Amino acid sequence: MGMESYGGRQSLKSDINVTPLVDVCLVLLIIFMVVTPMLQKGKPVILPKTDRPEKKPETPNELLISVEADKNIFIDTKWFPDKDFQAKIKEIGERNPNREIIIKADQRLNYGDVRRVMRYLKDGGFEKVGLITEKREAK
Repeated sequence: MGMESYGGRQSLKSDINVTPLVDVCLVLLIIFMVVTPMLQKGKPVILPKTDRPEKKPETPNELLISVEADKNIFIDTKWFPDKDFQAKIKEIGERNPNREIIIKADQRLNYGDVRRVMRYLKDGGFEKVGLITEKREAK
């Protein structure tokens, strides 16, 4: 009798309230939109395109070297002038000469600029050097 005075069973709603679900989905979408650009390692550059780039899994033993279009050289995301880069690479090479080096060079660079970075790496004692490319889109 007391329940009926407050509405009782006749006032129960069985509809699903989707507003909290939509809120959670929008928050997740925003989080993914913010985090996704940070997943790319190194500095963002325009990679050269090839027909069949070789896929190689990332290993914890690899070191990423980025070279921007204006010839700035980065180890991961830290910028180094040429002389400092040479010294840092020699230091890294002395500590761990078996590290794999991956070069992520901008496609607007000429061959000589990339070759200069590769020479620094060879002088630092590194033999395993790879280049990152993107797959060319089919036309």
